[in-house]
Amino acid sequence: MYTHHRQTLEKLAGKLEKDPPCLAVITSGSVAQGTAKETSDVDVHLLLTDEAYEAYNRNNTLSYVDREVSTYEGGYADIKVINLRFLELAAERGNEPTRYAFTGSEVLFSRIPGLGELVARIPVYPEENRERNLRDFCAQIFLYAFYFAKEAAKTNDAYLLAHTASNLVFYSGRMILAYNRMLFPSHKALLDAVDAAEHKPKDFRRLAAELLQAPGADKSMRFAAKMLAFYNHGLSFEQALGIYVLNNERAWAEQPPSLQDR
Repeated sequence: MYTHHRQTLEKLAGKLEKDPPCLAVITSGSVAQGTAKETSDVDVHLLLTDEAYEAYNRNNTLSYVDREVSTYEGGYADIKVINLRFLELAAERGNEPTRYAFTGSEVLFSRIPGLGELVARIPVYPEENRERNLRDFCAQIFLYAFYFAKEAAKTNDAYLLAHTASNLVFYSGRMILAYNRMLFPSHKALLDAVDAAEHKPKDFRRLAAELLQAPGADKSMRFAAKMLAFYNHGLSFEQALGIYVLNNERAWAEQPPSLQDR
């Protein structure tokens, strides 16, 4: 960690500690993970009382920036507001980006005994989900390459071709990370995460870039074939279709629909 990052974090923690509703300040992001550049901002989770958290939630300010605490030019603190229940749920059943966000996290200040132990339970790969994820990611690759890409090509549907290419790269990346028992960080960091994986198809990043830059049915199928040669769950087309239907068309029956599906 650069000295100016540490100084900024200390200044921020000192400022927030004076606010009674503040229960803890927890580092996050590249600074916590040891990958920060000299110009990187500092990321923290601000843990508030439930009452204070709800006030931020009502005002749609669960994320905000503080530039006043920065001790270096152009720097700032990127603050995510949470409550204790969020941390408990993240440790119990948080999704992978949420778990990844606490990689290397340090509790700078806390009014809650044992908070560090709770935070340490969050950035753990959810082994219980691995087999199902590998199966489901393979199903997505299968359908996008050998159904949607072909359908898009029939009518030269540029949107569907681009959508297909993007999803092929996404689910292939997710499959590779699951195979390596690595957490999915975010779309922004997906390709870097795959680069860091020990086991992966040769030239994944180059092949992904080529597909994304010029999507096509034949190219999609060749890309998928290489991904499934790396790992294949052995699904038939009918099985892959059934899994796709459950995950993409009927997931709303078990949980509220995502923003994309409303």
